[in-house]
Amino acid sequence: MENEGIPLKVYPSTSYEVYGLSKNPFGELASEGIEDIESIHVYQEVDMKISMILSEVIGNRSSIAFSLVGPLGMGKTQRLKSITKAIGERRGKAIYVKVDTNDILKITRDMFNSLKPPKSKTAIFFENLSKKLGFIDQLEKMLTSVEEYKSRDIAELLTKELSKYSYCAILLDELENMQTAKEHEKIQFFEMLRHFISHMPQGCVFAFACVPEAYEEYTKIFPAFFMRLHYEFRLRPMSLEETFELIKKRLNRVRIRDTTDPLYPFTEEAIKLIHDLGKGNPRQILRLLHYVLSEASKHKFDPIDDYVVTTILEEPKSLDEYLTRIPKDYRDLVEIIVFEFNGGPISYIQVAKEAKKPGVQVYEHLEELIRLGFLIGDPKGNYKVPDYVRKFLEEERKEEGEE
Repeated sequence: MENEGIPLKVYPSTSYEVYGLSKNPFGELASEGIEDIESIHVYQEVDMKISMILSEVIGNRSSIAFSLVGPLGMGKTQRLKSITKAIGERRGKAIYVKVDTNDILKITRDMFNSLKPPKSKTAIFFENLSKKLGFIDQLEKMLTSVEEYKSRDIAELLTKELSKYSYCAILLDELENMQTAKEHEKIQFFEMLRHFISHMPQGCVFAFACVPEAYEEYTKIFPAFFMRLHYEFRLRPMSLEETFELIKKRLNRVRIRDTTDPLYPFTEEAIKLIHDLGKGNPRQILRLLHYVLSEASKHKFDPIDDYVVTTILEEPKSLDEYLTRIPKDYRDLVEIIVFEFNGGPISYIQVAKEAKKPGVQVYEHLEELIRLGFLIGDPKGNYKVPDYVRKFLEEERKEEGEE
């Protein structure tokens, strides 16, 4: 392959060593799976503001509530986890809950369970015995059904428990997963949070993360809660300069050979193209970088410039190539749409039933596939393959008909 008459260097190695790297540094997307995440985090204005909030809470024993709003992959979880760590370093208590359900009883129970120390076998025995004998405490009774859910009483119990600590935090991640709950249940939950914020103990941080679409819906349902928030932080896409910094930090962690160019093996033009394709979304940028570096190493392209990126990311030439490009964690969902439903359109609920996976998880993955360009969404909320994939399916049907 040539680029404007300049031949690309080809090395005999088939690993990332061709670029002086021990591995592909862009494979880890979620902050939960990365140790020492701070060393590769790219700081934006919001990080400075969160740092100031923590200084205010810790220095003056203030109590502050705020929201983090942004699309998937913008770093919301990472920032909530940084607050968890900061509170823990001061021997405080941080309740971090990744919301994975629309059941307000479970979400609330998860919050209180975070306050409990690990149970011994003896404690578990006596707890089970007390339940058999009918001794149900106040909280457990309120969490038996939505009808028994007393928003104010639950909030007061939460305040009472957290008041035992010098510093504390309640951090709710992925609150959009509660979106499918019944409206009156969402109101009950937000009323509980509103009452908690109104009576927060000293030295307390309350924060939650949410995607914009769900955030707007929640705001309309219960404006009184959102009026209690002290700050609302809207996460913005990465700038090109921030993308350069992200890539330099990631590459530096796995270099096994010195280089004068901290972006090597990528050129600035290649990164600009990837930044534009990823629309500044950190997770999308990392996915593209991972795929491009992986494919480039197989073909030993050096350097990886915008021409190489364009060649790697051009439309697949076959159905197999299309499926191969899809991230492994999501491939089964696309195969269901392709082979079971002829490319769609199909709802996420139907896909979830076929895949036997939680609906909320499948919805999130399908939305990510849209952002990556592997699927298309329609106004009715359904999902389908791009037109070029549909052509592959039509060609296969014709070939089968001719046989």
